[in-house]
Amino acid sequence: MITTQSTTQSTTTKRRNSLHTNLFDPQLFQVPSAPQGYRRSLSPLDPPRSTLVQRGALQKLSSHVPQKVKDCLPDVNIKVMALCCVWYVTSSVSSNLSKAILSGFPHPVALTELQFFISALLCVLFVTIANQLSSEAHKAGSMSRAVLSFPEGIIPSYLNGNFKLCVVYKFLRPCKLALAATFPMGIFQLVGHISSHKATSLIPVSFVHSVKALSPIMTVCYYRFFKGKHYNTMTYLTLIPLISGVITTCWSTHGHRKVDGPVSESQFIQGLCFALLSMMIFVYQNIFAKNILTVKKERGILPSKSEKQSIPNKKEISPLQIDKLTILFYCSCIGFILTLPIFISNELLNMSSTKSVFNDLTGSALLLVFIHGCTHFFQAMLAFQLIGMSSPVNYSIANIMKRIVIIAVALSWESRFSLQQVFGLSLTVLGLYGYDRWGLARK
Repeated sequence: MITTQSTTQSTTTKRRNSLHTNLFDPQLFQVPSAPQGYRRSLSPLDPPRSTLVQRGALQKLSSHVPQKVKDCLPDVNIKVMALCCVWYVTSSVSSNLSKAILSGFPHPVALTELQFFISALLCVLFVTIANQLSSEAHKAGSMSRAVLSFPEGIIPSYLNGNFKLCVVYKFLRPCKLALAATFPMGIFQLVGHISSHKATSLIPVSFVHSVKALSPIMTVCYYRFFKGKHYNTMTYLTLIPLISGVITTCWSTHGHRKVDGPVSESQFIQGLCFALLSMMIFVYQNIFAKNILTVKKERGILPSKSEKQSIPNKKEISPLQIDKLTILFYCSCIGFILTLPIFISNELLNMSSTKSVFNDLTGSALLLVFIHGCTHFFQAMLAFQLIGMSSPVNYSIANIMKRIVIIAVALSWESRFSLQQVFGLSLTVLGLYGYDRWGLARK
């Protein structure tokens, strides 16, 4: 009996000792700490740290602004505003460089050819660097994160480090989709530039700029009558000071220049027709480019195979949509090919001309041409990004503002500001503010 009791107690003691003394002890459920050097991987849904810091800084800054002032200020997209500022700077540099180049190298078609050639080379160079940094060996580096941090739709998505497969067989080899998208844009570039140059040769430059300033009105009319989109009355009213300011600025900037000889009525009407054709070509080009450059949209430029299975009214990225770098590369190649016959016949083999292309192309001129091509490349990339991020009307407004910034920079450089020019610039800024504040809502 004593043996049985001692055996039972020893068994019970062993069982009790095998359990934790206190089931409510927090140490029982404590998770082991992460090893040294461990960093939690961020979820794709988590916002980046830089974005959180920017939001906190903006909220702290906006807390010091009175509410009445906030009500008067327009809604500002920081990313679009920053892109526009960089776009204006590169456009101003490119425009002033083109004036400096053509003063010592008076061959505009040759400059256009070199511009297309340098832009195509920069596209190949950039996609090669991006492809190399997309490999598994370089993807974790800081350089790779900096180069590949572009928004979606800028660079090709198939880059994986294989140069022969991605660059040679996919990027450099034209496909039907790329040709179908970029060939019309190349024709738009050719016809638009030729008609613009023809109009400039017939009428003063101020009238050409005045006609081109009507592009937002043409865009609104196109979407109103051909697409059936309705805008409120303030949209049309706010365009009046905007266009009036552009016309006043262009007229005061170029109106003081003397015209080479008298302009007959037939030449004036013909020049206005060419200017209208150029303006309409570029407006339709922007609308056409909007359909293939939008990052997120309901439909691509061609119907998707999975379109029937997609959820209605759900925005998605079309698998047939082309990235902007590929579009820029093929637009440069097509523009180079289409301009080549004009360059050969008018400037390269023109025996009546007293100046030779090869004699005028000095080392300093070649350096300026290269810098001009680089600025044109970045300007085109920024323009493609803005077309994809904004509506056609907003892009037309941004394009007009870019023209005003270019004129203002040129006037500041030449120190030739007049009261009429300041009034035109102020009227344009007022029109932009009114359009952004009251003219964006549709019925």
